[in-house]
Amino acid sequence: MTESRTTDSESTRVSRPFTVTALLYEQFDLLEVSGPLEMFGLLPEQFTIRIFSMVGEPVTSMQGPTLCPDCHMADQFQSDILLIPGGSGCESALENVVLIDWLKQQCQHTTYVCAVGTGAALAARAGLLNGKSATTNKQHYRWVTGIAPEVNWFPVARWTIDGTICTASGRAAGMDLSLALIAHLINEETARKTAANAEYLWVNDPSDDPFAPLHIVQ
Repeated sequence: MTESRTTDSESTRVSRPFTVTALLYEQFDLLEVSGPLEMFGLLPEQFTIRIFSMVGEPVTSMQGPTLCPDCHMADQFQSDILLIPGGSGCESALENVVLIDWLKQQCQHTTYVCAVGTGAALAARAGLLNGKSATTNKQHYRWVTGIAPEVNWFPVARWTIDGTICTASGRAAGMDLSLALIAHLINEETARKTAANAEYLWVNDPSDDPFAPLHIVQ
């Protein structure tokens, strides 16, 4: 898999806050949104967080709680980082032509795409992963990879970064990916301090995927 990161000796490359936009759809996975946003949100001078839904109404997660978006499809905006979570509603979202078209259009103006878990299925359906290295939730690996065989899928990977396309295995792995992106955009020291502030043990080795053997990987 392709991986790119800065070293502690490199100077910080942030000249302005990066805008992180999290996509919500009905029955999204709560941790796959809240986990990465927690990491980015611990660096308020470097990252601005925004939550998006198609119509701007509160959206219910698969765990039950709802989140209220602060922007919707009628708003004109650009993102540096677009976060696409997975969830039990992903299969229905795949059939939402308006949503998929929005992803295609929005990602023309987005620098980094971060798909967590089965969110990779949405990114793949929109053609954003074509020719790129990617991974997804291992419990749903065969289903997601069957959607887009032209993607270079990794059956054993906690997370991947291939250019501006970033994917994570799912759930807590989304936090590992967000920290890896912080290391890439700023430096690894900042990522490690962020993980420590969150009291989170960062899995910073993308090949460390202990859950893959429990599911489909042979």
